[in-house]
Amino acid sequence: MPAQVLELKPAVSSASVFKRVRSFRIPAWSVAVLVVMAGVFGYVSGRQNPVHHYVPYVGYPLVLDTTTGKACYSAAPKPSEDSDAPTGPAIPMCK
Repeated sequence: MPAQVLELKPAVSSASVFKRVRSFRIPAWSVAVLVVMAGVFGYVSGRQNPVHHYVPYVGYPLVLDTTTGKACYSAAPKPSEDSDAPTGPAIPMCK
């Protein structure tokens, strides 16, 4: 019994894609400006919305937010309508 092989032909050849990409003339300075703007935007958005990292602090219910330096209480998750017992890790509640 011969093996059947599925042969897929590309919808668009890679040579035609490269030919079209090379036809665009983009100045190097505009690419550099775009990279710098993306870096500045990433830096500013990271400063405004920092990622919080919590570590255990003193006892179980306390955690320390290493981003802000605040100690917070971790609260048990609220039970859903389907189950009565809360499951899962405690959620830090910092204000």
